Amino acid sequence: MAQPPADPPEPTPYNHPQWAPPPRPKPKKWPWILGAALTLILISTLANAGKETPSAATSPPTTQAELARAQTTITRTTTTRTTTTRTTTAATTTRTTTAPPTTTTPPPTVYTGQGDDVITLDRPSGFKIVKFECPACTGNTVLKSDGFESLLVNEIGSYSGLRWIDIRDNSRTTTLTVTAVGAWTLTVGGLDLATLADGPVSGSGDAVVFLMSKSAKARITNTGDGNFAVHVASTKSTRMDLPVNTIGGYEGTVPLAGPAFIQVTSSGDWTITPS
Repeated sequence: MAQPPADPPEPTPYNHPQWAPPPRPKPKKWPWILGAALTLILISTLANAGKETPSAATSPPTTQAELARAQTTITRTTTTRTTTTRTTTAATTTRTTTAPPTTTTPPPTVYTGQGDDVITLDRPSGFKIVKFECPACTGNTVLKSDGFESLLVNEIGSYSGLRWIDIRDNSRTTTLTVTAVGAWTLTVGGLDLATLADGPVSGSGDAVVFLMSKSAKARITNTGDGNFAVHVASTKSTRMDLPVNTIGGYEGTVPLAGPAFIQVTSSGDWTITPS
């Protein structure tokens, strides 16, 4: 069987001397130019958009200067103002006023004895009160001073009472003389031995009263049967008054200017009602 004829070989530079490869087409430049232009437009658009809409709240600072600026802004917002309180100490001038010197009265001095005796007083000058007690004495009982008051007590038998001494200015008692049959006690003090009253006052026997309230007169009573006398030394006057001096019972109203020192001499009960 006859074979079909083979296809002729493809012409090549080797079997076809006149063959040449087809020429390459020239690349087109406009697509590259167009792409570059579009890229530039896109970059420019993005850049302008970033400048027109900055986001300070969401975009963190990208430089040290911006970071420092942000920290400064936060610090100014949250810093608490410190208030300084200035304490001013004013100079205080203390004025010391020197009061007139006062004589401090020593506590009462107590003397005890038996029979007759002479007691030397060692107390400062000024008003004093003497309390003399001779409860079991018999015979003549006498107490004398070397001051202005002189005869303080002159009784028969027992005695207990108070008398003032040195009530007058410049009076100074230095000794007391006791005449007694029996044991006795003598107390020398100041106003602390007196009866203090701011109104009506009562007592029995000889007494010293300091009436502290103001008054112009007083109603006075007495139930004793011996000598009854009321001496008054008002703080408003330097004069000594004797509004009452009688024997036995008494009742009446007499001038009495208080405040005042009052010396009562009585053998019984008495009352003084100032008004």
